[in-house]
Amino acid sequence: MKYHKLVENAKKPSGFWGKLMIRSMNKGHGELTDWALCHVAVQPDNIILDVGCGGGKTVDKLCKRISNGKVYGVDYSELCVKKSESLNHKNVICGKAHILQASVSELPFEDNKFNLVTAIETYYFWPDKPKDLKEIFRTLTPGGRLMLAFEMVSDAKNPDKWKSVEDRLGIKAVDSEELEKELSSAGFTDIKLFSNGEKDWLCAVAQKE
Repeated sequence: MKYHKLVENAKKPSGFWGKLMIRSMNKGHGELTDWALCHVAVQPDNIILDVGCGGGKTVDKLCKRISNGKVYGVDYSELCVKKSESLNHKNVICGKAHILQASVSELPFEDNKFNLVTAIETYYFWPDKPKDLKEIFRTLTPGGRLMLAFEMVSDAKNPDKWKSVEDRLGIKAVDSEELEKELSSAGFTDIKLFSNGEKDWLCAVAQKE
């Protein structure tokens, strides 16, 4: 029962079980995030956006990698925004971090703003992936990069690996070939896919020319 309640709150955390889910995500996604961030160079003055910032742990990690830049986090869950603001309280106060409630489909930012956009374990939930990728593309500077990180990766040898989660949440594990095509169709170039064989993780990095 507890497991099902937690899983159901992965998409848009709310209430008691949402709080537990946010805590679980902050803890459980840490290793994946650290591994994925190894595949992008973060400059001290970068302006960065974390899409689906959840409990704010990735925003915190990114803030530690910049000095005179800024990190923005967006999430469409009101509870996530509050938790992320709380975790990043000091960075919010000094203006280094900014947390907003918003959807990836309608990002409240001007064109060509971000040097880097990250999304850790959130891509599955995006409502219109082709459109949403183009929306991110719009907000990136020329030369800016998008980094996506996944634990749920489809496996031809074990096609039912994620079936229970997929059925419960109405999502699909990511297929690397399909993802590469979607990134290319959205306008991204220099698409690179990295896999962690031990964990079966996937990280995609793509650039806006």
